[in-house]
Amino acid sequence: MIRNVRRWLIIAIIVIVASGIALTLWTAQHEDNQLREELLIKTRLVQSGISTGHIQKLTGSDSDLVSPDYTALKDELMMVQSADPLVRFVYLMGQRADGTVFFFADSEPPESEDYSPPGQVYPEASAILLNTFVSGKGTTEGPLTDRWGTWVSGVVPIRDAANGRVIALLGIDIDAADWNLQIITACGPAIIATFLLLFLVLIFYYVLERNDRERQ
Repeated sequence: MIRNVRRWLIIAIIVIVASGIALTLWTAQHEDNQLREELLIKTRLVQSGISTGHIQKLTGSDSDLVSPDYTALKDELMMVQSADPLVRFVYLMGQRADGTVFFFADSEPPESEDYSPPGQVYPEASAILLNTFVSGKGTTEGPLTDRWGTWVSGVVPIRDAANGRVIALLGIDIDAADWNLQIITACGPAIIATFLLLFLVLIFYYVLERNDRERQ
C-alpha cells in the first residue's frame, strides 16, 4: 500500500508544483499588464494638464532657464513627482530635426545630481520611445537601464493643438525594483497556496506511513 501511496505522492507533488508555477507566472503577467495600464492612465492624466503653449515657447537650451514657461512646467513636473511615492522621475522630452532626443524639463531640483538641464541629450532613447514621436501613441516600456538606473516608464505624446504634430513626450519613470516588488507581492497568495498544499500532502503521507508502521 505504501508503495502505491509513494507513487501517488510523487505525482501529486509534480502536479502541485507545476500548477503553482503556472499560476504564479500567470499572476505575475496579469499584474504586470495591470500596472502598465495604470501607469499609462496616470501619464495621460498628467499630460492632459500640460500646457502646449508653454512647451512651444521653449528652445531646449540653457536660455529656457530664465523663461517663465520653463519655470511653470518645471513646477508642475515637480508637483506630480512629489505627489506619488512610486514615481521617481517626471520629464518632458523633445526631438530635433536630426533625430536627437533631449530634455525640455524634468522634476528634479537643480541641485540634485540626477537633474537634467534643458537641452540635455538623451542618447539612451529606445526604439519604442523614438517610435512614439512618429506614431503619436502612448505606451509603456522597460525595465530599461540608462545612466540614472533601471526603470519602467509610461510615455505619452503631447501634440500641437493646431496641426496635431507631436511636439514633446511626457514620461513618468518608476524604479524597476519597486515595480518588481509590486509583482512579487501580487504573486504571494499563489506561492503560499502552493507551499501549503505541498505541506498538507506531505503530512498526509507521513500519517499514512506512521500508521502502516504501527500496524506492522
